Amino acid sequence: MLLGVYDNPDKTLDVTEQLVNGGYDVQDVYTPFAVHGLDRILKVKRSRLSIAAFCFAMLGVASALTLMIYASYFDWQMNIGGKPSLHIPTYIPITFELGILFTAFGMVTCFFIVNKMFWGRNTDVIDLRVTDDLFVIAVNINGKTDIKALEQVFVSGGAIEVRERIYEI
Repeated sequence: MLLGVYDNPDKTLDVTEQLVNGGYDVQDVYTPFAVHGLDRILKVKRSRLSIAAFCFAMLGVASALTLMIYASYFDWQMNIGGKPSLHIPTYIPITFELGILFTAFGMVTCFFIVNKMFWGRNTDVIDLRVTDDLFVIAVNINGKTDIKALEQVFVSGGAIEVRERIYEI
């Protein structure tokens, strides 16, 4: 893998577009903050997190309604001031709160599972300076990749550093 390190988000965006249009296999671009338009250049698919959030919310709503209807109508029916035992508007606050709670816990769980962030797993940081102020473009190289031409694209785009990274298995 060949890494190009930049200090400017505009240069990073321009070089990434050149590499993708040039047919290079850009694995990822690591940035300290979101760069507008980068996902379009890398052709990143839209996230399905909103679908997961909706499913978790509906699970919370169903759980709340099931518990409250069972408890107040079937299990322990009480006559309080002549009000009906099955009065749905009184269930709205608890239903809303459980929907939010299930969504929050579900989304945190999904985040950790999707990003493979499990207890005891060490992270593989591509470059420690990415979290501060630098941008790194990672390009996969194989037997037919012209490394000198790739380095030239990086340098002509304003890279402050070009280096190769070898993964250890």
